Amino acid sequence: MPVNGPNEWTELREWLAARIARPIDLAAFAEHDRARLTRSLAALATALDVGSTAPDVVRGQLDLGGSPRANDILSTHLAIALAARTTEVRAVTPDGGLAVTDRRRLAECRALAGDILALSPDPELIAFAADLNRRLDRAGRWRWVEPNVWTAAVVALAVLVLPFVGSAIDNPVVTAGGVLVGGALVFGFVMAHRRQQWAVDAEDAFRRPRA
Repeated sequence: MPVNGPNEWTELREWLAARIARPIDLAAFAEHDRARLTRSLAALATALDVGSTAPDVVRGQLDLGGSPRANDILSTHLAIALAARTTEVRAVTPDGGLAVTDRRRLAECRALAGDILALSPDPELIAFAADLNRRLDRAGRWRWVEPNVWTAAVVALAVLVLPFVGSAIDNPVVTAGGVLVGGALVFGFVMAHRRQQWAVDAEDAFRRPRA
């Protein structure tokens, strides 16, 4: 399942719905495992609903213990439920993509991807989580954002003028103060225009004006 396409939300939900609908021969399992799988399947059917408790329900069935085969299926169920959760954690962009919009969502998505990789041997789910991790790595990188030309001009002028004034009046205190203030202005300017990629992407996707 590719990540980061313009119709990602729709395509991901369709892919997950198809995974959820895959039949399981419950008759092949003992009564205890059959009951666990039945409860898991019922919860999984709600995995794409907002606020779904499917991950908690499936995790609870895993905790009950049972045959290795049933546990493998339940682990895959849990991985599917967690993949569905990533659609809720991320925001849907106007073109139908999915984007993280704050640090909390970035961290939660990364935790979900890690859990999926740890849980499931399913190659499709592994590929999904790996693609999501790569996207999150990119989203977490810092980048320079083009500053407002007037802001840059004011900072540059202050950096140049303040030490010059101190030198012109032959006052070392004013000169040193000008250098310190200029350095602080440059530092603040750089920090104000150094942003993580997720913030830039979200801003561009939702066309929010830059601060």
